[in-house]
Amino acid sequence: MPTKESHTSHPHLPPDRNTAGSGGNAPVLEQMLADHYLKILAEAPVLIWRANTSAECDWFNDSWLSFTGRTMEQEYGNGWAEGVHTEDLQRCVDIWLGAFKKRESFEMEYRLRRHDGEFRWIMDIGRPFKAVDGSFAGYIGYCFDITDRKEAEMALVLARESAEAANRAKSDFLANMSHEIRTPMNSIMGMSQLLAFTDLTPEQKEYVEGIMGSSEGLLAIINDILDLSKVEAGKIDLELHNFSIRRSINDVIKSQMSSVLGKGLFLRPEVAEDVPDTLVGDQLRLKQVLFNIVGNAVKFTNEGGVTVSVSLQEERGEVAVLKISVTDSGIGITPDAIERIFSPFGQEDSSTTRKYGGTGLGLSISSKLIELMGGRIWAESLKNAGSSFHLVIPFRRSDERPDLLAPARSGMTPLWEGEKLHILLADDQETSRNIMSRLLERFGHTLETAADGEEVLRKWREQRFDVILMDVEMPTMNGNEAMRQIREMEAPSGNRTAVIALTAHALKDQQEMFLKLGYDGYVAKPVEIASLLQELKRCLQLPAVHLEAPPDATASTAVSIDIAKLTDILSSVVPLLKQRNMGVLDTVNDLPHAGPQLPLLSQLNLQIRQFDCAGALQTVQRLCEELNIQIDLRL
Repeated sequence: MPTKESHTSHPHLPPDRNTAGSGGNAPVLEQMLADHYLKILAEAPVLIWRANTSAECDWFNDSWLSFTGRTMEQEYGNGWAEGVHTEDLQRCVDIWLGAFKKRESFEMEYRLRRHDGEFRWIMDIGRPFKAVDGSFAGYIGYCFDITDRKEAEMALVLARESAEAANRAKSDFLANMSHEIRTPMNSIMGMSQLLAFTDLTPEQKEYVEGIMGSSEGLLAIINDILDLSKVEAGKIDLELHNFSIRRSINDVIKSQMSSVLGKGLFLRPEVAEDVPDTLVGDQLRLKQVLFNIVGNAVKFTNEGGVTVSVSLQEERGEVAVLKISVTDSGIGITPDAIERIFSPFGQEDSSTTRKYGGTGLGLSISSKLIELMGGRIWAESLKNAGSSFHLVIPFRRSDERPDLLAPARSGMTPLWEGEKLHILLADDQETSRNIMSRLLERFGHTLETAADGEEVLRKWREQRFDVILMDVEMPTMNGNEAMRQIREMEAPSGNRTAVIALTAHALKDQQEMFLKLGYDGYVAKPVEIASLLQELKRCLQLPAVHLEAPPDATASTAVSIDIAKLTDILSSVVPLLKQRNMGVLDTVNDLPHAGPQLPLLSQLNLQIRQFDCAGALQTVQRLCEELNIQIDLRL
C-alpha cells in the first residue's frame, strides 16, 4: 500500500507507480500523459478513483476527497472502504475482487459516508485500462450520487407493498362478503327450485320463473361486484350466444315491476320495428348493465316513469349497431357530476348515498362492460329534469330465430338416470340442509345430514356413503379438516369417498384451492340443482344429467292452443291497444285459456296488465308470425 512519504508534492498526482503494468518505471511519455489527464480529472465534478494492478487505490480526485472529507493518504489502498456502510461492505468487496480477478468492468451500488456523517447512495462504475504497451495497468472508476433515485425506488417499493397489502385486504373482504351474501341467496334460490317442482297454475309458474330469472341475474351481478378486481383488470370474458334483444328487455322490465307499481310509475319498452330480434352477444352482461341502469332510473324517479327504447343506429354488413336509451323523469344529475358517476364508488354526492343507498359501483362496472363489448355509454341530464343514459353497442346479426315457444330455463327439469345415491350432506345451516335434502330426495336419493365436521366423521365411520356434500365453514370442526381426516383414514385401504365442496366461497382462486386440498368436486352456493346433479355425475363418473322440459310446455303446446279463440281475442285486443283504451285490461283473463304454457302469450298478458300498449302490439305481431295467425294489425 502506498505511504504518505511516497506521495509526490503535487496534491493531484499519484506516487511513483512501481506496481504498474510493466513492473519498472513508466516511460517518460506515458508518465507525462498520465499526469496531464489526472490534472484534468482532479477537477471533474464527479467522484473519480484509480487503482493499481494489486486492486489498491492509489489516487482520488478532488470531488471524492471533498465528498468524504478525508485526505488522499487516508483513502489510499483500502482506506476508502472505511467510509462504506457496514451492511454494504462485504458485497462491495466481493464485486471488487471478482472484477479484478477477471479484469472485467463492474458496476455496484453502495452507501458511502459523506463528510457530514450522512450516508449517501453511490453508483460506482469501474473500468479496466491499459498501459501504452497494451498491458493491464489497473482500474479507473467514476461515481455518482444516486440517493434521490434510491429514495424514489424505496418509496415505490413501500407504495407497492402498501398496495399489495390493500389488495390482500380487499380480497379477504370480498371472500367474506361472497360467503355472507351467498348463504341467504342459497335459501332464496333453493326454495324457488322446490316451489317449481310443485303443481302450479300458469300465473304462479310465471311468478316463479320471474323469481328464478331475477335471482340468476342478481347472482351474476353479485359475482362481478365481489370479484371487482377482475373487472378492473379487464379479465372478464364475453360469452357469445344467440339471444333475443326484445326478450332481454322484457326480462329486465319484468324484474323492476314490483318497484314500479309500488311507486305508481310507468315502465315501458319502445323497440323499433327495424331492430333485428336475434343477435349474437353476451346476453347476461347486457342484462346486467340494463338491470343497473333501469334499476337506478326507477330508484331515482318518484313521478312519471321510465322508458327503455332501442333503435338501429347503423348497419355494417352482418353487424347491427344498436342504441339503447333509458330515459326517466327523475331527480336528474348536475352537469359537473355526469362524468363522476362512471368512476368506482362514484355518486352525485354523499346525500344521494344516504337517501337512496347503493355502493356507486354499478355504473363503473357497466361502463367497463360496455367498453368490453366494443360500445360506449354516456349520460345526459339536468337537475330535477330527468336523465337519459345512452348505450351504443355493436352486435352481430344471427340467421337463427330464437325459440319463442321454448320454456324458460327455470322451467327445465333435470333428470337423474341410473342408481340412486346415498349422500351425506354437511351444513351448519338447518335451512340449507332442509332445502338440499328435499331437492335431492325428489330424484330418489337418500340423505343423512350433519351439522359439523365431527358429526361428518362419526357418520362416515358408521356407514358407507356414495358421496359427501361438504360445507366448508362449520363450527367445532370445519369441512376442510373433516375432509383431511377422511383422506388420512382412507389411505391405508386405498378406498376413496367422493367429497364435493358445497360452499359459499365462490371466487375463482378459492375454487382452485379446494380442489388442491383434496376435494373431488366443487359447487358454489347458491346451488342450482342441475349443476349439482351434473357435478355428482362427473365426480362419480356416471352418464351426464339431461334436462327435460315439462311435458305440457313444449310438445303439447301446439295441440293445446285454441287458434280460433286466440285469433278472436287478438283481433279485439289490437284496436284497444292502438287506441290505448283501458278496456283492454278486460282481456287478460281470457288470454291464458287460449294458450296455456305459451311464454309469448304470458308475456302479452303481463304487458297488458302493465298497460304497455306499444310492447303488447309488438308481442301480438310476433305471436301472429309464430302461429301463422292472420289478423289486420293496421286497425
